Amino acid sequence: MAWVAVGLLAVAAPARAESDCFQATRELRAGVGPDGLTDCWYTLHVHAVRVTDSCLGERAAAIDPDQIRRWIAKANEVYGAAGVRFEFDPTPKSGDWALLPSTEVNDLSAELPGDIGWERGKSIGNELASHFPGKVLLLFRHGPGKIPTGGGFSSTAYNFVALPGYEVTTVCGVQNEFLFAHEMGHYLGLNHTFRPFKTKADAAEVLRSTGNKPGVFDADGIADTPPEPFIEDLQCANDTTVSLNGIPFSLRRDNIMSYYHGGTKRLTQEQIRIVRTWVERRFADPMDRVGPFVPDERRTYTIVSAENGKALEVAGASTEKGAKVVQADWSGSPSQNWKIVPLTAQDIGSFQIVSSATGKSLTVEGGRAEDGAAVIQWDWEGKRNQKWRFTQDKTGDLVIETRQSRRVLAVQGPSQTTGVKLMQPADGGAENQRWRLVPQD
Repeated sequence: MAWVAVGLLAVAAPARAESDCFQATRELRAGVGPDGLTDCWYTLHVHAVRVTDSCLGERAAAIDPDQIRRWIAKANEVYGAAGVRFEFDPTPKSGDWALLPSTEVNDLSAELPGDIGWERGKSIGNELASHFPGKVLLLFRHGPGKIPTGGGFSSTAYNFVALPGYEVTTVCGVQNEFLFAHEMGHYLGLNHTFRPFKTKADAAEVLRSTGNKPGVFDADGIADTPPEPFIEDLQCANDTTVSLNGIPFSLRRDNIMSYYHGGTKRLTQEQIRIVRTWVERRFADPMDRVGPFVPDERRTYTIVSAENGKALEVAGASTEKGAKVVQADWSGSPSQNWKIVPLTAQDIGSFQIVSSATGKSLTVEGGRAEDGAAVIQWDWEGKRNQKWRFTQDKTGDLVIETRQSRRVLAVQGPSQTTGVKLMQPADGGAENQRWRLVPQD
C-alpha cells in the first residue's frame, strides 16, 4: 500500500505511479502518450470558502481547516481506488481557505429550481467557482434561519459543493465523517443507490404496486449497484439484507452513495468509471489553464510583455508613491519583481499586485476610468483601481484587467521602446495587451 499525505493526516491508497492523469490525457490526445490512464493520479485541490451573512461574521458556518482535512482524509480513502485524491492548503490568502459575506449563499439549503433565492445563490456559487479553475469549490454555509443546517448537496448541474459545519452534521448519533465524500460523488456524476422509505411496510407496498419488480428500487441505473430500498428505520442497524414480499435485497452499507450507516465506504467498478469520466469532463480544460487564472502568492514574478519581452518596472527604481510604471529591458532588478496577493471576501477572484522593491501597489492613477489612464505605484488603500483580475487565453498569455473600469493593462501603443508608460485601454485583443508571468524564485 502507498500512503497519501493530507495535511497532517495520511490515508491508505492503492499503490500507483506518481504520474499526472491530466498530463497523460493531454499526451494521449496529442498521440504522444501511452494508451490507457490506469497508472496515474488525478489530484484535485479543494478551495474552501466559509460563508457568513456579512463582513461582521453573522451566522458563520462552524468549520475550521483541521475539520476540512479530516473530511478530505475520508474522501481519499474512498476515491483512491479511482486514482483520485484531494489536497487542501489551509494557509490564509495564499492557500485554499477564504471567507465570503453573502446572505444568498449562506441561506442555501437544498436544490430548489425556480426559487429566486436558490437561483441567486447558485449563480453566485458558479461565478465564484469560475475564479478557481482546476479546483473544487466548497461552500460552507449556515443555512436559513437560526439553527444551522446539517446537510450538504451537489450535482453535475453546477460547479460547487455546498456543505454544513463539521460538528452539526451527524448520522446515527456520530459525526458524519463521509459527508464530503458522499457529496463529491454527486459532484462527479454519481446518483444515490436507493429509493427512500420511512418503514419496511412503505417499501413493501411500493414493491407490491409494481408487481414485485425489484427494479423499482434502482435509483442509479448502474449494473453493479443492485436495486436498494433505503428504509429509514434500518439506517443505524446492522442488517445487510432485508426481505420485502419474500424478495431479499442487499443493503449497501459499504457504498459511498448509500444512506445506510457503515464504518467503511467504497466505490464499485462502474462508479469508478463514472467518477473518472466526470473528473476529466470537469477539469481537463481548466487544467489546460484557459479562462480565469490564479497566480501563486508564494512566488515572486516578473510581468513580461508578450509583444516585446520587456518587463513591467517602476520607473527609475523609484520608491516614491505616484511613480509611473513603465516597460523596460528585462534586467533582474528588484524594481521588476512583483508579488501577486489574492483578495478575499467580496473580492475573491481579484488580486493586489505589489512591487517587491517598494511594497507599493499597482494602481490606476487617480482612479480614472477612461482609456489611456496611466498606471502608477501607490500605497495600498483597498480601492477598486488597485484590484486586478487575470484571464488566460489558449496561447497561455494573460490579460490583466482592473476591477474599477474593466479596462486592461497595456503598453501605450505597439512599441519596442524602453520607458513607455503603461495605460488601461479597453481589451481589443492586441499583443500590447498580453502578458506573461515569469517566476523569479
